[in-house]
Amino acid sequence: MIWLRRLCLLLLFANAGALMWNLWRPEMQGHVLPMTEAGTPGLILHQEYLQLQQERQRLPTGSCWRIGPFAEETAMRRAWQSLEYITLDMQMRAADGVTGTRYRLDIPASASRADAELLVESLLSAGIGAPEIQSDQSIALGQYATLADAQARQRVVQQLGLEAVLRSEQQTRQEWWIDASIRNQAGFSQWQAEQNPKIPTQACR
Repeated sequence: MIWLRRLCLLLLFANAGALMWNLWRPEMQGHVLPMTEAGTPGLILHQEYLQLQQERQRLPTGSCWRIGPFAEETAMRRAWQSLEYITLDMQMRAADGVTGTRYRLDIPASASRADAELLVESLLSAGIGAPEIQSDQSIALGQYATLADAQARQRVVQQLGLEAVLRSEQQTRQEWWIDASIRNQAGFSQWQAEQNPKIPTQACR
Protein backbone atom coordinates (compact mmCIF):
# COMPACT_ATOMS: atom_id res chain seq x y z
CA MET A 1 0.00 0.00 0.00
CA ILE A 2 2.98 2.24 0.58
CA TRP A 3 3.85 2.19 -3.10
CA LEU A 4 0.27 3.14 -4.02
CA ARG A 5 0.41 6.11 -1.68
CA ARG A 6 3.72 7.22 -3.23
CA LEU A 7 2.28 6.93 -6.77
CA CYS A 8 -0.69 9.11 -5.87
CA LEU A 9 1.60 11.74 -4.33
CA LEU A 10 3.79 11.68 -7.45
CA LEU A 11 0.79 12.18 -9.75
CA LEU A 12 -0.49 14.98 -7.52
CA PHE A 13 2.83 16.86 -7.65
CA ALA A 14 3.07 16.34 -11.44
CA ASN A 15 -0.39 17.80 -12.01
CA ALA A 16 0.37 20.73 -9.74
CA GLY A 17 3.60 21.43 -11.61
CA ALA A 18 1.84 21.35 -14.96
CA LEU A 19 -0.82 23.72 -13.71
CA MET A 20 1.78 26.19 -12.40
CA TRP A 21 3.66 26.09 -15.71
CA ASN A 22 0.53 26.87 -17.73
CA LEU A 23 -0.30 29.77 -15.42
CA TRP A 24 3.12 31.40 -15.26
CA ARG A 25 4.85 30.53 -18.57
CA PRO A 26 5.72 33.61 -20.77
CA GLU A 27 3.46 34.34 -23.70
CA MET A 28 4.84 32.79 -26.90
CA GLN A 29 4.98 35.21 -29.82
CA GLY A 30 3.22 33.83 -32.85
CA HIS A 31 5.26 34.04 -36.01
CA VAL A 32 3.53 33.77 -39.39
CA LEU A 33 5.81 32.49 -42.07
CA PRO A 34 5.75 34.48 -45.28
CA MET A 35 4.01 32.79 -48.18
CA THR A 36 7.16 33.21 -50.26
CA GLU A 37 10.75 34.17 -49.69
CA ALA A 38 11.65 37.85 -49.56
CA GLY A 39 11.88 39.38 -53.02
CA THR A 40 9.88 36.57 -54.63
CA PRO A 41 6.39 37.47 -55.93
CA GLY A 42 3.44 35.45 -54.76
CA LEU A 43 1.37 33.29 -57.05
CA ILE A 44 -1.41 34.99 -59.07
CA LEU A 45 -3.77 33.71 -61.71
CA HIS A 46 -2.60 33.83 -65.32
CA GLN A 47 -5.62 35.99 -66.22
CA GLU A 48 -4.70 38.48 -63.49
CA TYR A 49 -1.12 38.61 -64.79
CA LEU A 50 -2.29 39.39 -68.31
CA GLN A 51 -4.57 42.12 -66.96
CA LEU A 52 -1.70 43.68 -65.01
CA GLN A 53 0.53 43.60 -68.09
CA GLN A 54 -2.19 45.25 -70.17
CA GLU A 55 -2.61 48.01 -67.58
CA ARG A 56 1.13 48.69 -67.60
CA GLN A 57 1.23 48.86 -71.38
CA ARG A 58 -1.92 50.95 -71.82
CA LEU A 59 -1.20 54.38 -73.26
CA PRO A 60 -3.03 57.61 -72.53
CA THR A 61 -5.62 59.09 -74.90
CA GLY A 62 -4.15 59.43 -78.40
CA SER A 63 -2.79 55.89 -78.67
CA CYS A 64 -5.03 55.26 -81.69
CA TRP A 65 -3.17 55.85 -84.95
CA ARG A 66 -4.40 55.95 -88.55
CA ILE A 67 -1.77 54.39 -90.81
CA GLY A 68 -1.80 54.84 -94.56
CA PRO A 69 -3.02 55.21 -97.19
CA PHE A 70 -1.67 52.14 -98.94
CA ALA A 71 -2.00 52.07 -102.73
CA GLU A 72 -2.13 48.25 -102.78
CA GLU A 73 -3.89 45.80 -100.49
CA THR A 74 -0.79 43.57 -100.38
CA ALA A 75 1.25 46.45 -98.93
CA MET A 76 -1.43 47.01 -96.30
CA ARG A 77 -1.36 43.30 -95.38
CA ARG A 78 2.42 43.37 -94.91
CA ALA A 79 2.15 46.37 -92.61
CA TRP A 80 -0.67 44.67 -90.70
CA GLN A 81 1.49 41.62 -89.97
CA SER A 82 4.44 43.72 -88.81
CA LEU A 83 2.20 45.74 -86.44
CA GLU A 84 0.51 42.82 -84.67
CA TYR A 85 3.08 42.57 -81.86
CA ILE A 86 2.71 46.21 -80.75
CA THR A 87 -1.06 46.68 -81.04
CA LEU A 88 -4.08 45.86 -78.91
CA ASP A 89 -6.53 46.07 -81.79
CA MET A 90 -6.54 46.90 -85.53
CA GLN A 91 -9.22 47.72 -88.08
CA MET A 92 -8.85 47.88 -91.87
CA ARG A 93 -10.66 50.44 -94.05
CA ALA A 94 -10.87 50.74 -97.82
CA ALA A 95 -12.14 53.76 -99.75
CA ASP A 96 -11.66 55.65 -102.98
CA GLY A 97 -8.94 58.27 -102.57
CA VAL A 98 -8.58 61.33 -104.79
CA THR A 99 -5.31 61.20 -106.70
CA GLY A 100 -5.73 64.32 -108.80
CA THR A 101 -7.98 66.36 -111.08
CA ARG A 102 -8.21 66.29 -114.86
CA TYR A 103 -10.11 68.58 -117.19
CA ARG A 104 -12.17 67.65 -120.24
CA LEU A 105 -13.69 69.56 -123.12
CA ASP A 106 -16.90 68.61 -124.90
CA ILE A 107 -18.84 70.16 -127.75
CA PRO A 108 -22.60 69.86 -127.08
CA ALA A 109 -24.65 67.31 -129.01
CA SER A 110 -25.50 68.01 -132.66
CA ALA A 111 -28.90 67.43 -134.20
CA SER A 112 -27.67 64.40 -136.16
CA ARG A 113 -24.70 62.16 -136.72
CA ALA A 114 -24.02 63.87 -140.03
CA ASP A 115 -23.82 67.29 -138.36
CA ALA A 116 -21.42 65.91 -135.74
CA GLU A 117 -19.18 64.49 -138.48
CA LEU A 118 -19.04 67.90 -140.21
CA LEU A 119 -17.89 69.46 -136.91
CA VAL A 120 -15.19 66.82 -136.53
CA GLU A 121 -13.85 67.65 -140.01
CA SER A 122 -13.68 71.34 -139.07
CA LEU A 123 -11.83 70.55 -135.84
CA LEU A 124 -9.30 68.32 -137.61
CA SER A 125 -8.61 70.96 -140.24
CA ALA A 126 -7.97 73.48 -137.43
CA GLY A 127 -5.34 71.20 -135.91
CA ILE A 128 -7.45 69.92 -133.03
CA GLY A 129 -6.64 66.24 -133.05
CA ALA A 130 -8.59 63.17 -131.90
CA PRO A 131 -12.14 64.53 -131.51
CA GLU A 132 -14.56 61.65 -130.83
CA ILE A 133 -18.30 61.54 -131.51
CA GLN A 134 -20.20 60.17 -128.52
CA SER A 135 -23.44 58.16 -128.54
CA ASP A 136 -25.52 61.31 -127.91
CA GLN A 137 -23.86 63.09 -130.91
CA SER A 138 -21.71 65.28 -128.65
CA ILE A 139 -17.97 65.52 -129.39
CA ALA A 140 -15.29 64.77 -126.80
CA LEU A 141 -12.12 66.81 -127.24
CA GLY A 142 -10.03 64.86 -124.75
CA GLN A 143 -8.76 65.30 -121.18
CA TYR A 144 -6.06 67.70 -119.97
CA ALA A 145 -3.79 67.46 -116.97
CA THR A 146 -3.95 71.17 -116.10
CA LEU A 147 -6.63 73.82 -116.17
CA ALA A 148 -4.39 76.10 -118.25
CA ASP A 149 -4.04 73.49 -121.02
CA ALA A 150 -7.80 72.93 -121.12
CA GLN A 151 -8.56 76.65 -121.27
CA ALA A 152 -6.04 77.20 -124.07
CA ARG A 153 -7.72 74.51 -126.20
CA GLN A 154 -11.14 75.91 -125.32
CA ARG A 155 -10.15 79.33 -126.74
CA VAL A 156 -9.01 77.74 -130.01
CA VAL A 157 -12.37 75.98 -130.40
CA GLN A 158 -14.28 79.13 -129.58
CA GLN A 159 -12.36 81.01 -132.30
CA LEU A 160 -13.93 78.55 -134.76
CA GLY A 161 -17.34 79.72 -133.61
CA LEU A 162 -18.03 76.52 -131.65
CA GLU A 163 -19.11 76.09 -128.05
CA ALA A 164 -16.76 74.04 -125.85
CA VAL A 165 -17.87 73.05 -122.37
CA LEU A 166 -15.10 72.72 -119.78
CA ARG A 167 -15.56 70.20 -116.95
CA SER A 168 -13.30 69.01 -114.13
CA GLU A 169 -13.13 65.37 -113.06
CA GLN A 170 -11.50 63.95 -109.97
CA GLN A 171 -9.25 60.96 -110.54
CA THR A 172 -9.68 58.29 -107.85
CA ARG A 173 -8.26 54.94 -106.92
CA GLN A 174 -8.98 52.51 -104.11
CA GLU A 175 -6.76 52.96 -101.08
CA TRP A 176 -6.41 51.16 -97.74
CA TRP A 177 -5.86 52.38 -94.16
CA ILE A 178 -5.19 50.71 -90.82
CA ASP A 179 -6.66 52.09 -87.60
CA ALA A 180 -4.48 50.67 -84.82
CA SER A 181 -4.67 50.94 -81.02
CA ILE A 182 -0.98 51.02 -80.06
CA ARG A 183 0.08 49.44 -76.75
CA ASN A 184 3.83 49.93 -77.11
CA GLN A 185 4.78 53.48 -78.10
CA ALA A 186 8.52 52.76 -78.22
CA GLY A 187 7.92 49.79 -80.50
CA PHE A 188 5.66 51.88 -82.74
CA SER A 189 8.29 54.62 -83.06
CA GLN A 190 10.84 51.99 -84.06
CA TRP A 191 8.39 50.50 -86.56
CA GLN A 192 7.90 53.93 -88.16
CA ALA A 193 11.66 54.45 -88.46
CA GLU A 194 12.11 51.08 -90.18
CA GLN A 195 9.58 51.71 -92.98
CA ASN A 196 11.08 52.43 -96.39
CA PRO A 197 9.40 54.19 -98.06
CA LYS A 198 7.85 56.01 -95.13
CA ILE A 199 4.19 55.27 -94.37
CA PRO A 200 2.06 58.27 -93.35
CA THR A 201 0.61 58.11 -89.83
CA GLN A 202 -1.65 60.42 -87.88
CA ALA A 203 -3.48 60.26 -84.56
CA CYS A 204 -7.12 59.18 -84.79
CA ARG A 205 -9.59 62.00 -84.31
